[in-house]
Amino acid sequence: MNITLEPGTDVSVQKLSERYGVSRTPAREAVVRLQQSGLVEVYPQRKTVVSKIDLQRVHEEWFIRTSLESAVVDEFIHKCSELVADTMQELVNKQKKYMDKEHFREFYYKDNRFHQLIFETAGEGLSWHTIEDVASHYNRIRLMYGKMRGSEQSVVDKHEKMVAATRARDVEAMRKMVMDHSNNLLEQVKSMTKQYPHFFQMNSTGITE
Repeated sequence: MNITLEPGTDVSVQKLSERYGVSRTPAREAVVRLQQSGLVEVYPQRKTVVSKIDLQRVHEEWFIRTSLESAVVDEFIHKCSELVADTMQELVNKQKKYMDKEHFREFYYKDNRFHQLIFETAGEGLSWHTIEDVASHYNRIRLMYGKMRGSEQSVVDKHEKMVAATRARDVEAMRKMVMDHSNNLLEQVKSMTKQYPHFFQMNSTGITE
């Protein structure tokens, strides 16, 4: 997920067993789950490799996430309280402590928690878990961007505007920031495919056109 193992890397059950000091059975089960998430490709009797990032799937996962988050904004604003806004600001403050590439994972986790809080406050926790279950390629883009390029200040700025919209109970401003926040990452994919073409499944369509 975080490109520790680059797309195209061989991740056979045997190698995973040796790397993590476990038997072949849990390693094989892990590979099956990774395959279901689209993170590895299994070629029977040949090899298993970390899948390349599928741009069409990134776009579809982005669509799911953006559509659902935009849809919960009305209910979120209706149900949110000052405590929710304070918690959001606290998460932003914690993100500010991780604004360098070495702490991209911690930054990513706080980013996820920020958006999860929006769904939970709206009473749509299942929607958030659905996003997490299906958005494996989109999340790889998020992590890769944070690790390799750094996008922390832009994310923090947008999160702070979302907090301000929450405090003002401004539905339209909140929805606009949700869309701007989501669209910004999608825009970065174009330059990422040029800089790291070997990470991507280049026969996909929808983003680089």
